[in-house]
Formats: sequence, C-alpha cells, structure tokens
Amino acid sequence: MYEIFDQFSWTKQNKTITKDQHHVPALGNFTYWNYTASPAPSPLHYHSHILEIHCMVKGKRYLQIEKEGTMHNYIYTGNEAFLTFPFEIHGNGSHPQSPCEFYAFQIMTHNPDKMLGLNKEYSNALCQDLLMLQHRHLQLGHSHLQYLRTAFTFFSDMTPSSIQAGVQFLNCFLYSLKYLLPISDSKIKSIDERIHKSILFLNQNIEIPIQLCDLADVSGYSLSRFKVKFKNEVGITPAEYITLQKLEYAKKELSETNISITDLAYSLGFSSSNYFSSVFKKIMNCTPKDYRSHFQSTAFQDKRHKKNR
Repeated sequence: MYEIFDQFSWTKQNKTITKDQHHVPALGNFTYWNYTASPAPSPLHYHSHILEIHCMVKGKRYLQIEKEGTMHNYIYTGNEAFLTFPFEIHGNGSHPQSPCEFYAFQIMTHNPDKMLGLNKEYSNALCQDLLMLQHRHLQLGHSHLQYLRTAFTFFSDMTPSSIQAGVQFLNCFLYSLKYLLPISDSKIKSIDERIHKSILFLNQNIEIPIQLCDLADVSGYSLSRFKVKFKNEVGITPAEYITLQKLEYAKKELSETNISITDLAYSLGFSSSNYFSSVFKKIMNCTPKDYRSHFQSTAFQDKRHKKNR
C-alpha cells in the first residue's frame, strides 16, 4: 500500500494547485476536476495525517474504503461532499468512473497549531472539529459550493493577496461542515453486479465490435431494462460509456504504438477515420494526430533530458 499525490496541473479538465505553489499552512492539493471523459480509477492508497474532502458539483463517483478488513462501497453525486480520514485505505477499485465535475482539497492534520492562517486557538479548534466529524457523506447547499468556487478562483490568480482571500472562503466552508446534513446509509451501495459484469466484458473485448444487445445479454437484462439500469448505475448511457472506453483505449494505442489512425478507427468500429477524429476531438479537445504528436514530443524531451544528465 502506498500514498498518492497528484502533481501540479493546469488543463481544461484538471486544475491542481499543489502546496509548493500556494504555501498555505496545513493545506495540501486544491483541485478542480471537470472530466468530460471517463477518468481512470484510482488504485487503493492512503494519506498520512491528511483529511481529504471531495465536493461533487455534478456527475457520480464510486469510492471504496477499507474498514476492519472489509471494503465498503460508497456513491456520491452532485451537491454532496465526501470525506476520507487520515490513514484510511481508499480508492475506486474496479468501478467505472463517470464524467464528473468536482472540487477536492487536502487538510494536513499533523500540526494542529498552524492551520490555514488561523491563530493557535482557532487552529486547534478547527482541527479537532474536522477529526471528530461523525459523518463522512454530507449534503451540500448552494452557498457551500459557492465558497469553494470563490476560493478556487482566488487561488487560481496565484498571488499572495489573492490566496489570502481564498483561504478565508475555504475556512468558511470548513467551519460549516459539522452543521451539514448527513446522507443516509441508503445511498451506500455497490454497483449492480449484472451491470458490472457487462462492463468487465466490454473492457476485456474493447477491440471487437460490441453492440448494446451483446452487453444486455451478458448482464441478463432485456435491452430496454439494461439501458435504464446502466444509466442509473453509471450515470451515463451505455452507448456513451462504450464511446468513452474506446477513446481511452485509443489514447493508449496512440501513445504507445505506431498504428495508423485509420486502422485504429476501423479496429474500434468507427465508420471512418474522419468520424473517429471528430469524436476524439469533441471529448479530448484535440485530434488523434495532435494527441500522438504531444506524446512523441514528451517522450523525446524525456529521452533528451536523461541523455544530458
């Protein structure tokens, strides 16, 4: 088991401000994600002395948390917050991750005397409040998400005065957590086993033409029932999910092989390379050719860097 820390990023889909960028005491990464494609699941990991808070704007995410040798499955959706506490083993497991939009940030608890610019008394009180929270799954109101939007907007400016202003909104959000309504346990569940079976079948056979009726047959549901059940469980239609997984496979092939874009398009069941390129650009904000060129350039730069060491 190991710890995972995201690096600084400033793309359309992933904006992550790390602690060595903002220099705020006790604050780790502060992130805004807006994924239009299905992101890769996060493997099981933990964080030492770190409370991690995810606040969903829209979409749906699955999370597994290990407690006393048992994996507990959770789902959180739009206008909900979800917390993982220090040293808890957590990750997405094999659950498919839907396109989603959320804010996330980390609070370091190893030094309760210095937190987010507060004096010693207030700092200790906030740290204790956070670690003593009775619920990890909470209902967010409009004002709570607005605190985060405003805070991240200030942080994005990356000037000391703007970051200081952003910290005040972040503190408002944190102090409100213990007053939020908890989400009932009825929403704590794992993905439908039969839908999960169809997803595994798709991922294992992504290179062959697969129709929705094939996935429905694997699940054991009728086609109409399968479509409804799939969207309820995953958050997007099965057709959208198939397209997203094909593009994830295409990204791997474009970055790791020399297969032509035309051959790749046909191998994934697209009617033409032009149609494949238009779908790819709509989701990834670049063409397959540009995506491949980016990785080739990155690989060249890495190779050059290692050679000059």
